[in-house]
Amino acid sequence: MKKHIIALIAIFFLMIPNLVAYADALVEPKNDFYTQHSNQIIYLGRSFYAVGEDGTVSIKKAPYSNDNVAFAASAETIYIDYSCLYKGKFWGFTQRYSGWVKLDELLVLYDYVAFAEKHFEEFYFYEGDYAEIKKYASAIAWPWPGADAPLWTFEDLDTANFRASCAYNDEQGREWGFITYLYGSRNIWVCLSDPLNRDIPVLNPAPEPGVWLSETVHTDIGKSVDSTLAIIIVLVALLVSGTAVLIRMVWMPEKTKPGGNSDE
Repeated sequence: MKKHIIALIAIFFLMIPNLVAYADALVEPKNDFYTQHSNQIIYLGRSFYAVGEDGTVSIKKAPYSNDNVAFAASAETIYIDYSCLYKGKFWGFTQRYSGWVKLDELLVLYDYVAFAEKHFEEFYFYEGDYAEIKKYASAIAWPWPGADAPLWTFEDLDTANFRASCAYNDEQGREWGFITYLYGSRNIWVCLSDPLNRDIPVLNPAPEPGVWLSETVHTDIGKSVDSTLAIIIVLVALLVSGTAVLIRMVWMPEKTKPGGNSDE
């Protein structure tokens, strides 16, 4: 439980400085189930590894649907944009296939969230002047500090508005900055002290994909629907029962009092 609380705090901490721009960058799915339950669906934004028992993982139109919109092969990497809880099972929505997949058929890949879970207590607010970033107006993006390999290079950076949400020092003294959103890229790290070095040693290699555990509290959509339906059924039953009682009371003939005649 403590681990999940730390993870939740870490994610929120990372997102604070760029929350508005980040929200603007998100594209909501064109999916009926998402539209109906958007207030109970959580943004996830993590990559997963498919592990279907029969060699494939089915992707459905909705969590309750029998209609498959696609099949992903085992060992395929799937980016999950959103998650929800439906009748006790976690489901993820993938924009790639425009459908929902059971998250217990996937393993989560190590990423910025996993790194934050482990190193959150070492994060701090950056108070430097971004001297190296301004010097080159360019920087290499990394999935996390000391990762196995870099991602891509940003050119012609707007250095006047370049900001890191937080910073981290690796074990060899390099200073890193976390960027929530930059030119279409989300949740990446930049080495602030050595922004164009592609040969930084692998200090934090990615472990094997693991079981995903939600860092966020989800409302069970299926149970919410069932509960509402149950309440409606109970209220209708009470209404019918009450109406029947009233009818009997109104139309009940007067009874003769014990030991005498009825009043005239």
